[in-house]
Amino acid sequence: MTNRKFRAGFLLLAGLLIVANITAIVSSAGIVGVSPGNIYFKNVLRGGYAEKYLTITINSEEPVDVQLIARGDIKDWLEFQENISVSKNNPKRVKISIKPPSDIPNGNYTGFIRVVTDPLGTEIKEKHATSTVRAVIDVSLSVEVTDIEVIRCSARNFKVNSVEEKDDITFSVNILNEGNVRLKPKIIFEIWDQEQISVVKTVELKGKEILPTREEKLSFNIESHDLDLGQYWVNVEVIECLASETLTFDVLEPGTLKAEGVLLDILSKVWAEVGETIPILVNFKNTGEKEIEAQFRGKITRNGKIIQILESEKTLVPVSETTNFSFYFTPRKEGKYIISGRVFYDKKRTFELSAIVNVVKRKISIREVITSIAYALLIIFIVFLIYKIREEKRRYKKEG
Repeated sequence: MTNRKFRAGFLLLAGLLIVANITAIVSSAGIVGVSPGNIYFKNVLRGGYAEKYLTITINSEEPVDVQLIARGDIKDWLEFQENISVSKNNPKRVKISIKPPSDIPNGNYTGFIRVVTDPLGTEIKEKHATSTVRAVIDVSLSVEVTDIEVIRCSARNFKVNSVEEKDDITFSVNILNEGNVRLKPKIIFEIWDQEQISVVKTVELKGKEILPTREEKLSFNIESHDLDLGQYWVNVEVIECLASETLTFDVLEPGTLKAEGVLLDILSKVWAEVGETIPILVNFKNTGEKEIEAQFRGKITRNGKIIQILESEKTLVPVSETTNFSFYFTPRKEGKYIISGRVFYDKKRTFELSAIVNVVKRKISIREVITSIAYALLIIFIVFLIYKIREEKRRYKKEG
């Protein structure tokens, strides 16, 4: 009886191993890179916030799905995008944020993020299949938790643009919160006359909240209706960062500054499947001399029939800056879809651009077919083993 049980168990184990091999057939493996290999969060406040970035690359021309899994003592403190797609021409930069509990003791804590790829394709040579290959990489995490508040920041890229009379003056500055508490920086603007003899206007404003370890570009608008035509100087001071810079701008006659913009491209997948949600990205650049308010208006057509209207919110675009408008589309039928549209700004419009999406029926992948066959074989094999074990028991009872 013992030998028969052993033989049945061995057959079951062998069957599972065979089926596992069938379900995991792979092609040439890609080389996966993750940088950095370890992440250290320093001086994170209890109940606070910090963030770092992880870059994932692969040398595969085809997109590969990648899963990120948090492990260790701090896994419940972490937030990040768990599922991404990476290819050779589309590496991904993933934000890893951490929020320690407010009641956690001070100290050092560790954990790690496991980066796991899907099987890297399917390769069959002379009717022989290789085994599944998945890349698995662990990124170690270390966190120093403290209850000591640190207020520190840095400021860079101070900018101001000349304006037409009565238009708002637009200032911008990049601020990096280097401390461990949320920051709402105070900005003081002192506007001087052309000779820099007297201050003609002083404005104090609060910026939006910036989380620890995060850098934000802050923009501020100040009215110019009380300023005459001419050149001015402005001293911009960021109090918390102990940073300041002197800039110059002009107040000009109406119509002096040129409003100009260009619709750079409409980006989408060239091939898609029915029922697949397709992201659409529209890029627009302000190439003029003043800030403009821009809006994208377009449509998606199939066989000349409008399937979906695309219309964005109006967005302020600073001089020399590029903005994007995002949309999503889920085709319900096969066919060629045309995405087209223009950007409207300052009573002007860009040239119309278009993009084509070819939609086909959803294809069943080789992997799905193999997986289905494998599961069917597994079920048949288990049923067969159960039958054999019962037969052995019946035979044993008769013999006994």
